Amino acid sequence: MQFTRSDMTSRNSVIALMMVLLAAPIVYGGEPEYMKLNYENVPAVEVKGYWDTSGFFVATDIEALPKDRRPKLRGEIQAINPKKQEITMYGIEIEIEEDTQFRQDGAENFAFDDLEVGQRVEVSCKIDADGEWEARKITVEGIKESDKIKGTITRTSVDGNPPDTLEIHGLRIILTKDTDVNEPTGFYNELEQSLFAGLASDDDDVQSEGFLWRDRVLLTADYRQTVFTENEYDLSETYPSDHFETEPELRFEMTGYWSENVRTFGQLRLRKRYFIESERDTPPPRSIDKNFFQLYLLARNVGARGLAFQIGRQDFDEPREWLFDEHLDAIRMYYYGTKPVVLEVALIHQVFDVKDKFKTWTDVFTQLRWFINRENFVRSYVISRTDTDTTRNREPVWWGLGYSGHIHDLVKPWFEISLMRGNDKGKNLNAYAFDIGATFRQESYAYIPSVTLAYALATGDATGADNIDHEFRQTGYEDNVDYLGGVTTVRYYGEVLDPELSNLKILTAGIGFRPLASGSLEVIYHSYRQEKADDGLRGNLVDPPARPNEISADIGWEVDFALGVSKIWEHVTVSWIYGIFKPGQAFAPFTKTAKLNRFNLKIDI
Repeated sequence: MQFTRSDMTSRNSVIALMMVLLAAPIVYGGEPEYMKLNYENVPAVEVKGYWDTSGFFVATDIEALPKDRRPKLRGEIQAINPKKQEITMYGIEIEIEEDTQFRQDGAENFAFDDLEVGQRVEVSCKIDADGEWEARKITVEGIKESDKIKGTITRTSVDGNPPDTLEIHGLRIILTKDTDVNEPTGFYNELEQSLFAGLASDDDDVQSEGFLWRDRVLLTADYRQTVFTENEYDLSETYPSDHFETEPELRFEMTGYWSENVRTFGQLRLRKRYFIESERDTPPPRSIDKNFFQLYLLARNVGARGLAFQIGRQDFDEPREWLFDEHLDAIRMYYYGTKPVVLEVALIHQVFDVKDKFKTWTDVFTQLRWFINRENFVRSYVISRTDTDTTRNREPVWWGLGYSGHIHDLVKPWFEISLMRGNDKGKNLNAYAFDIGATFRQESYAYIPSVTLAYALATGDATGADNIDHEFRQTGYEDNVDYLGGVTTVRYYGEVLDPELSNLKILTAGIGFRPLASGSLEVIYHSYRQEKADDGLRGNLVDPPARPNEISADIGWEVDFALGVSKIWEHVTVSWIYGIFKPGQAFAPFTKTAKLNRFNLKIDI
């Protein structure tokens, strides 16, 4: 029996009535299991169940997926239309195109004419501009017995009143009292998404966020523009230091899905700095910078499930960017086959130009993360550095513990503790640092208020005190940027001073609001004191003449205002940062207030 679109349309009223009659006695009798999911926040689902001959798919198990997915159907072919080159599955007519791929082990030249009604297949689909289903791939061998649908939700009617339904581009799925909610995306897949982002996606599930070439290469791009001014960074009216510049940037990304376990990623950036007005010694105008900030190969499940290698220039990042936020040349190995533990080992060495200071560094990084659950993890790490710069003879080693997470969507706590050992310029290193804090957010209140409290300390060293260096330094790869209570990232040690956590005590307090669903306003206060009064400060202020006087430890205070709005028209994100830094007694007699004004624009193309 063949089903056509006209047949299905004419029977819609009958189907709807039968759905109500069939679902009503099942749904009532207690809150359904499927009601645990908030479908407004679920972009896609994976559904197991069976086809009811009345014209709908009954869900027995449902699982939320973390991102949009192209449709994929597994089940029997209900009808074949040779004239239109179409097959019907679950009442949906699917067009077979000239470029549709057929997959069958040990057989070549499998084609549309070899398909049969009742044959079990798995069909990866795409939706054209007119909303028609088209087959990208059809697998015809080794198909599991269970029926399954996967795809992005396009319509919902879920309120506990029968019939509760979901739709995936016209394919109607009915939810019943017996529909089980599975744990969203198995923990193993969650880890891969966390580690590899889009490269962990099934190539069948790649969305047209950009241009998909030959079903294997996803091309995306975005445009960014930064405009900022820095005023009185010398903390004095005597010395010229005001600065005004802008930097437009185009980013092109290419993700290659070559097989289930082999992926590649490249990111090319084109950018140029324009000095609109500056009192500083600025470099001469340069041509457009063209650099591959990322270019690497990822191989997963190499010899064992959960063993992966990433080779090339890649992004080293972490939630708070306290250790890393750089694109580095490295060989990195992950093992995540034994949940909930992830082992990571990396050899980092600059092969091509990244930054001058990285040229002589070779780092061995080892990290062990234990995931308490999907939103909370504890980590321990060791970073051992060899610096071939003979003028420094520097071989520091960082030992650390950290925690990052969310608790019931109310608290976002963190802590970092790091010991620094090794040697530098013939001195033994014996230093430490810690950073502890939390952002408290109440989503049940109007405007979603948030409060952030944090304290960070890094030891310092009095000049020439002994043969032991007590001054802590961060890795040099850090950025100290994170989200607090808003939708835009901030430099959480201060936007103006922007210090490295070294010989400093930093007290932070902030409040925030979200007057829009995708917009936020934050006010953040920082107080700074040196741990040991010293004439050095690892920060962003012009040096010299603005440097501490080695008499007072009072560095000063700062207030930052951060306004952000994300996903305007789904493609535009903007943020504005305004910060003021008031120097303390450590900078006397320099007392001028330094100011920063920065605007960021991002457009996804």
